[in-house]
Amino acid sequence: MLQSSLIPSNRPVIGRDLETLRLAFGLSTHDTIWLLNLSITRWTDMVRNAPEEPVSDPSLALLVRLLVQHPELVQALLPAKPHASEVFDLMRSASPIELKRFSTHLGAEASAGYRWMRPGAQPSAMVQRLMQCLRTVLQVQSSDMRSQELNNWRNTVEQEARSRGVAQVLQTGRWRPEHGALAAPLPKREGPSD
Repeated sequence: MLQSSLIPSNRPVIGRDLETLRLAFGLSTHDTIWLLNLSITRWTDMVRNAPEEPVSDPSLALLVRLLVQHPELVQALLPAKPHASEVFDLMRSASPIELKRFSTHLGAEASAGYRWMRPGAQPSAMVQRLMQCLRTVLQVQSSDMRSQELNNWRNTVEQEARSRGVAQVLQTGRWRPEHGALAAPLPKREGPSD
């Protein structure tokens, strides 16, 4: 259990306590918002605009206190972010993949994979979340199904790239369209228009 002084018990949970919780667990703001099931607007209102005011929702206050009392819940609810090498090795166990093409599978330029392999390197928060999800999908599959799942993912990556006007993204390792290339027009929506 964390020190009871982290959030004093002789007063209600206040906006500042949410930031205190975030810092105590070493979380990003985005992860804390997700953990507490808040919108960015609500987070900002409580933490930035009214840090000394009690949080209006008693359920939120109790959730914060429960997380402080049982920090193991944070790890249970927020899976550990994998290192890029872990995801790369998992993908290679399913199908041959070069390091210079690894990051392209995650929406980044080819050179990013090399940077991500350095000790202490951290991809963007969005890439980390994508790695978490991709790792989860691949880990639960048998070897044969993992290969099929990775092949399906490659198709998804290529389709997204084509829809953005990027040809052969997995070969070029670039997510930016060639000069003059335009993304395919979006299909028209059915239904009443405004």
